[in-house]
Amino acid sequence: MKTRSKFLLTAFLFIGYAATSQTVTQALAKINTEGFQKSQVMNLITDLSDLYGPRLTGTDQYYTAAEWAKKTMENWGMDKVYFEKYCDDCMGWEVKSFNVEMTEPAYMKIQAYPYAWTEPSNGVQIGDLVWIESYADMELVKKQWSGKLKGKTILMGSAPKQNMLFEPLSKRYTEHQIKKAKKSISPTPDNALNSNAGDIDTIEDLEVIFEKYKRKDDVFFAFLKTEGALGILGATPLFPGVIHPSGTYNYRESDVKPMPYFAIAPENFGKLKRLIDREITPKIKFNLDAELYLKPENSVNILAEITGSDPKLKDEVVMIGAHFDSWHSASGATDNGAGSAVMMEVMRIIKASGLKPKRTIRMALWGGEEQGEIGSLAYAKNHYGKVKETTRKKEVEKISAYLNMDNGAGQMRGIYLQGNEAVRPIFQQMLEPYAYLDVNTLTIENTNFTDHEVFDFYKIPGFQIIQDPLNYNTVTHHTNLDVLEYVPERDMMVNATVIAALVYQIAQEDLRLPREE
Repeated sequence: MKTRSKFLLTAFLFIGYAATSQTVTQALAKINTEGFQKSQVMNLITDLSDLYGPRLTGTDQYYTAAEWAKKTMENWGMDKVYFEKYCDDCMGWEVKSFNVEMTEPAYMKIQAYPYAWTEPSNGVQIGDLVWIESYADMELVKKQWSGKLKGKTILMGSAPKQNMLFEPLSKRYTEHQIKKAKKSISPTPDNALNSNAGDIDTIEDLEVIFEKYKRKDDVFFAFLKTEGALGILGATPLFPGVIHPSGTYNYRESDVKPMPYFAIAPENFGKLKRLIDREITPKIKFNLDAELYLKPENSVNILAEITGSDPKLKDEVVMIGAHFDSWHSASGATDNGAGSAVMMEVMRIIKASGLKPKRTIRMALWGGEEQGEIGSLAYAKNHYGKVKETTRKKEVEKISAYLNMDNGAGQMRGIYLQGNEAVRPIFQQMLEPYAYLDVNTLTIENTNFTDHEVFDFYKIPGFQIIQDPLNYNTVTHHTNLDVLEYVPERDMMVNATVIAALVYQIAQEDLRLPREE
C-alpha cells in the first residue's frame, strides 16, 4: 500500500510538473511566434524616430510623441493607458534655425548644434574668437579675462586629440568580456561590461551628483554675460565629425539660461585652436533662433497595463520601462527610442498572444531621465514614499520586479543583477529557452545612471538589461547621429521577444522575486 501510494504521489507530481512545463512552453511558443514572425517593433521605432523625434524634456514634441504612444497602446487593447505628470517647472526649448561660420582668415562652415536651453542670439552676431582652456579656477579666469571679452566668442576647452580611427566604431561584447562578467563576485569595482558601475548607495547621492553637475557651468556663464561675450563654442572628442550637444541642464523655470552655446565638430575645433596658437584670430559669425516656453502639461510619464488574471495576485505588478525623452540634435533613435519601442512591443506581444498573466504587467515610459531621472523619481516618490523618509507606502510590496532598457539598440546579452544574488537561479531558468540567442548572461555587477536604480533604492528588485554596445558610445549617444540608421532590426526583435517571455514568466511565479539582502 505504501509503495503504491508513493508511486501515485510521484506520478501525480510528475504529471503536475509536466503540465506546468507544457503550459510555459506553449506560452513561450506563442510569444516567439508573435515576436519573431509578426513583429511590429521596427514600425514602432521608425515612427518614434522619424515622426516623433526628438523628444526633449518639457517640449511640445515630447508631448506629441507621448500622445502617439498612448493612442497606439489603446488601439492594441491595453487594459489601461494613462499619463502621470512629473514636473511643473521644466521648460520647453526648441530650435527654429541656427548657423555657425568662420569668416576670417578664410571661410569655413562650422559643423555645429546648439546646446539645449540656451538663449537665442537676437540676430546675427559677429566677433573675434578667443580661447579659454578651463574655468575650474574662476578666480584665475577673472584675473586673466576681465575687461577683455566684450564682443568676443569663446572657444572653450582642450583641443580633441588626433584620432586615426584604427579602432572599430561598432562592437559587440567579446566572449572574454561575457565570461569575466559571469564570474564577477562583486557588484561595483571592476565592471567587465560597463563603465557606469558605481558605488552610489542612495538616490540622495544621485540627486546631489546630478545637481552639482547641472550647476557646474553657472558661474562661468554668468561671468561671460557680465563681460559682454557673444557666445561659446565647445567640442567632445567623438570622431569622425560627430557633434555631441548633451546639456546644458538649465531646464527649470528658475534656472538662469546660458548665452548661445554650440557644440562643434572636433575637427573644426582643432583648426580653430591651431589658428589661435599661431596668433591668427578667427572671426566667428553665428545666429540662433530658439524658443523657450513653459507648459507643465508636457511633462508626463506614459503608463500602460495588462491587468492580472489571478484573483489573489492581480494586485501585484511586474514593471518594465525605458526613458522616452531624448536630446534634441537628432531623432533619439538609440537613446532611447529603441528601449521605448522594445517595451511597447513587449506589451503588444503579450496582449496579441492572448496570454493571461497572473500578475498585472505595467509598462512605464519615463520623461526627464536625461535630467537626472526626474520622471521615474517623481513616480517613485508619489507611489512608494519620499526619498528621505524611512516609512514606505504599501505599494512598494506589490511590485515583484522592474526591468529597464537604456543602453542603445544592441542585442540583449543578459541582465545586471544589481547585487541581488537571490534572483540568479530564477533568471537562469527563465532565460534557458533562449540560450541559443546568447541572451542569458547574468552578472552580479550593477550599472548606474538610468531609471532602474530608482527602484533599486526603494528595495524593489530593479534590473538593467545588458546590451551589446554597437556604436552607442562612439557614434550615437547624445549626438547628432542618434538616428534610425543605427538601429538593427534583428537585435530589436530579439530584445522585445525575450523580455516579453521573461516578464510573462515573472508574472506567473507563485511568489514575488526576492528582494536584495
